[in-house]
Amino acid sequence: AYAGGGVLINQSIHTLDLMQLLCGNVTSIKGTVSQLLDYDIEVEDTASAHIKFENNANGMFFATNANFGNSSVELQAIFENEKLTIKDNILTRMNKQGYKIQINEDEKLDGDKSYYGPSHGKLINQFYDCIIEDTDDYIQPKDALASIAMIDAIQKSSKSNSMVHFASN
Repeated sequence: AYAGGGVLINQSIHTLDLMQLLCGNVTSIKGTVSQLLDYDIEVEDTASAHIKFENNANGMFFATNANFGNSSVELQAIFENEKLTIKDNILTRMNKQGYKIQINEDEKLDGDKSYYGPSHGKLINQFYDCIIEDTDDYIQPKDALASIAMIDAIQKSSKSNSMVHFASN
């Protein structure tokens, strides 16, 4: 009634979206949601999940807004011989010998939450351009379905304390 949504829908949906974009279709999720802090809200402040993908990749997900400071989103793809990490808007690559190189760095916004980056503004402007140019080169509502299904599965899994399986695509 008052919070609008918890950490899954408000803060971490974009991370789930990236995980699905990078790894493909989800086959199952085992997750938990909870309130670590006692501040009288009806939604979760913390969520975690083990996510299995059709390509046999495994994802580990953790999100919280129960911390007392701002932290960058961190996303890692771990392979047999290398690890790619996005943190503080910087993409780095590290081999198994520990050699680390910076591949790319995104723009940062000013202020306390600079780690969010300017993407929302870019996407809104792209949408306006599509209206002006009469194209449909923008994110469609159906593009959000996979992330929404992941959130729903994490919540259902937490409630039932069991793995949620996805239908084959």
